[in-house]
Amino acid sequence: MLFSLCFALVAGSGEAFSLSGSSMRASGLTMVASTEAASVALTSSGANKVVPQEGTMMSSPAFKILDFLFGIPIVHDVMFGVYRKQIVEKAEKMGLAWTDFMDDQWSNLDELRATAEELTDPAVEIPKYYYAPIHAYKDGNLCWESAMEEDLWSKLMIAPLYDNALDGDVQMRQQWLKITGDVVEGEPKKATDLGCGTGLSMYMLDSKWPSLESIQGVDLSTYKLAIAEDKKTMMSSSKSNKYNLFHGAAEDTGIESSSQDLVSMCLVAHESPKWVSESIFNEAYRILKPGGSFTLMDLDKENLEVLLENPFVAAIYKQTEPYMSEFLALSPSESLSEIGFEVTSVGQASRSHRVYVARKPVDAAA
Repeated sequence: MLFSLCFALVAGSGEAFSLSGSSMRASGLTMVASTEAASVALTSSGANKVVPQEGTMMSSPAFKILDFLFGIPIVHDVMFGVYRKQIVEKAEKMGLAWTDFMDDQWSNLDELRATAEELTDPAVEIPKYYYAPIHAYKDGNLCWESAMEEDLWSKLMIAPLYDNALDGDVQMRQQWLKITGDVVEGEPKKATDLGCGTGLSMYMLDSKWPSLESIQGVDLSTYKLAIAEDKKTMMSSSKSNKYNLFHGAAEDTGIESSSQDLVSMCLVAHESPKWVSESIFNEAYRILKPGGSFTLMDLDKENLEVLLENPFVAAIYKQTEPYMSEFLALSPSESLSEIGFEVTSVGQASRSHRVYVARKPVDAAA
């Protein structure tokens, strides 16, 4: 009986993903998968695991049955394999040359590996939470596939929010910068992007603030940092020289206190435990100068909660975004205020992405 149901789900996974995919794409989320069900490796060997706390949408009988089935390795792998094939075909039909792009990336692997090695700080210890199997990759953010495909997923998943425009992700970030720019005072000189990934958001900062002279990108994944560093070879020297990437945790950067005019954090919180997001908020406060601003963009929780009322969608998200429940428990405005920030703006970068801008008080201790 169990295996009949499992194979029925696998056989119908294409249709199921088609039905749920529109909701998922509307939220701007990347579909992610793991060969281990909703577990987070606590060591590089994966010997010890912890399951993130479940949210209320994950308590229904229907959800629990689906979650169990999706956690069976053969069901999980086949189902997500079917979806992945379909999504690449969809991308190609939309004009996104997924296969060619990835072929180019793989052909450049030796250079990327060398760059990653140069950027690796041996003193950095990867935190336990960072081993979570996020975004269709067994090794989460700690693999080349995740790094190479980050830009592709961003374009593909944001496009439906902008009439399938492949520059929808750029439009979304432009709106984030507009909302931020409307309340940032003065001309910032120094900025830091926390959890910069491949630089999708970070490399747009100087387009909004030409006054920026120094921009730092911090990330724990040297795979993604290598991709970000490689992008600098396609920039003018006047732009690339502004940017400096380094290996480190967004919640413990080691950057000098009260040294930055602007700090950003984009699409990191929904991939992190609640305590990590709040620690990053604290770190942003610490490194900002009095009067400096912190800008946060992430998923719109209200929109997300509506999507997760569907047990199938909730089960997929739990398999693919292991910290989603904790993200839903995060209250950015409240947390930022408790730290000491003055929340200066809350807006929508898209119908599925919310922006929070907060200022460190001018009279805050330096």
